[in-house]
Amino acid sequence: MAVPREKPHPELEKQGSKIEGVVIFDANSGIPLYSRLEKRIDPSLFTGFVSAARHFSNELSLGGLTSFTTEEKVIFLARKNKVITAIIKPQNPDHQSTVSLAYELAEQFESRFDVPRNPQPSMYKDFEGVVDDYIREIKNPFLSRVARFIHKQYGGEVAIKPRFNKKSGSQGVIDIVASTQEESRDLRNGISNLYSDKYTFVQAVDGVAKKGDIMEFLDNTDCYGVMVMIKDSLEFVPYFPSRAVVVARQYPEDLLGYLDKLPRDKGRIYIDGTHAFVGLGIKGLKRDPKCFVELWKWRDSDDPVRAYP
Repeated sequence: MAVPREKPHPELEKQGSKIEGVVIFDANSGIPLYSRLEKRIDPSLFTGFVSAARHFSNELSLGGLTSFTTEEKVIFLARKNKVITAIIKPQNPDHQSTVSLAYELAEQFESRFDVPRNPQPSMYKDFEGVVDDYIREIKNPFLSRVARFIHKQYGGEVAIKPRFNKKSGSQGVIDIVASTQEESRDLRNGISNLYSDKYTFVQAVDGVAKKGDIMEFLDNTDCYGVMVMIKDSLEFVPYFPSRAVVVARQYPEDLLGYLDKLPRDKGRIYIDGTHAFVGLGIKGLKRDPKCFVELWKWRDSDDPVRAYP
């Protein structure tokens, strides 16, 4: 799970078309340091072509090359101190936003890595996660912004659209899951901490949340888990969270009647998880595991506000 960046790229939500490639290469030698290309393009040939184009542009006193166009694609270039970032996109009018993104990727790269005289691409594989974060924000900016809010509000590490096994044998996807690193290690090493005080499931709705969808989300808090051998028997043990959070722009009026029927503990509504662990004989499990429910109303210009309770 990766912690989302605190500040989104300011132009990401204006990106209207697909990024088809990101290549970062040594500004002096032209050696590709990192590449992510959808089509089978040799990174060395690509950077050699770009380096030659930049060289001829300088030799002809045309100024530094910041972009060039083919019949179908536009290649944007951004140079920092040691590296050049190239972004490949279909032709579209959002020139400035893509150049801005290329500069930020270059800045992120230089802040994380040194570039020696003879760099090797294998030295920079970890940059994949950074590019993933940017691409994810382009594809779903609302979900990424909600993930940053969840991290700010509850801490820990955040995963967007993780897949979990279900009791039925199929797999399910949760919009956002937040947990701590310590929890992740406990989940791998044993089952006594499958229930955690800082384990959060999140449903994010970029619009009006539907009553039926919220009910299904809350009803399914105990359906994700793992098969574990307990006393010579293979049992399904749920990843029962301590918190189920819904973040939406608006909520239907008929939702309150459903929420008011849920049990309360000191004014907070919750889902009782005792039934999910009956008969499993798990040592160290809380006697009354509760999944507290929180609803937040999303605001574009400010932090979300609590909608219920």
